[in-house]
Amino acid sequence: MSPLEVTLVCVLSALAGFGLIRAYYKLDEKREDRRRAAAQLANALSKMGLKRIPEILIAYSVGDYSGMVQQIAECVRLFLAGEEAVLAEFNEVFERVLTAKLKTESGRVFLAAKLADAVKPDDPEVVKNAPKAKAA
Repeated sequence: MSPLEVTLVCVLSALAGFGLIRAYYKLDEKREDRRRAAAQLANALSKMGLKRIPEILIAYSVGDYSGMVQQIAECVRLFLAGEEAVLAEFNEVFERVLTAKLKTESGRVFLAAKLADAVKPDDPEVVKNAPKAKAA
């Protein structure tokens, strides 16, 4: 091989290596963006009261795939075992969303409209069975 060919092979090898490394880092950046998004979603869902789904998302975001699979399996077992656990999870979510709605004027208007729809004055049974407000 002539010195020119050796130089050309070295330059082409360096360029190919640089291209491969750059492609790898672009893929890695996309993966990291997905993980960051999963962590942000987990944070938002946690604030709303969910517990199980954010745990799965956090496991994904840190790259703990075996832990993520275990948590998914546990979540499936829990959901298939009965509705009590599912209802407990969603009751917490409901409480937090309701609290958030009551903090804003638009949320209070929205809830008042929903209550007005739920309790019709022309249906006396609904009014009789309406829950009473608890004394604070």
